[in-house]
Amino acid sequence: MRGRLCVLALFLTASAALGQNTGAQLVKQPKPVYPDGASKGLRQGNVNLIGRIDTKGKVRDLRYVGSTIEVFIEPAVAAVNGWEFRPATKGGRPVEIAANIALRFRLEGEKRGELSSPIIGDLSVYPADGTGRAIAPDGFPIRRGTDPKIRVEAVLDVSPDPRQRTLPVRVEAISPIGKKVLVFDQSLSVKPKAADVKMSFTTSAEPDWEDGVWLLRFIVENTEAGGGQFWVAVDPDHYQFVLPGRPLQVAGQPQAAPKPTPVPSKKKKT
Repeated sequence: MRGRLCVLALFLTASAALGQNTGAQLVKQPKPVYPDGASKGLRQGNVNLIGRIDTKGKVRDLRYVGSTIEVFIEPAVAAVNGWEFRPATKGGRPVEIAANIALRFRLEGEKRGELSSPIIGDLSVYPADGTGRAIAPDGFPIRRGTDPKIRVEAVLDVSPDPRQRTLPVRVEAISPIGKKVLVFDQSLSVKPKAADVKMSFTTSAEPDWEDGVWLLRFIVENTEAGGGQFWVAVDPDHYQFVLPGRPLQVAGQPQAAPKPTPVPSKKKKT
């Protein structure tokens, strides 16, 4: 069986303009290499990464969030390091935004999509108004005290099953100092033979939340299922967002799969 790789850039949903703001648009996308050992063993999976897209359209400060199989992490990072974007803009000027990135490694054939456990395959996070409607593109910071809600849209990839089933899903938002806030706790219905299930929800952006990078942690049937991030600040235009943990090493250098640990973000620039 010959393997073919499917790659998904999560923040492409942000390409449409909302008001005078536009999301980042992918213009160069080197494909990751499917590891030989994984393809021969018919192993498939996803890799979830977070980072930032800077004002020149480069992906910076990649961090590992989750994966079904660790062997996919290095080729995923190597590929994303080569991606280029038309940068996001605010009022016509380039701005830096948060990037939630997922890459799918899939083989063609009757076993396509078979995964060891559910994992996020798409994730977008938007500032939202009181009704839950997105008011800025994916990846734009949440303005604490101004934006009343956060809108989350996700696709959860699952292994196809001939039976109808229900999956319990919890989502935690983790603050820069490690505080956990439960933002979603429901069961999702999965249709027979479905390879994924869509989910969306809104949650309040509380005025007492800390400024900085917040992590989103998805848990399905009490098992880690990847996640992402969103940024919060009273004044995002004058706040330096610092991602938790250490940047992932480039391909060719030894690396382990780090666990994201929330750390305090830097204070406002002086």
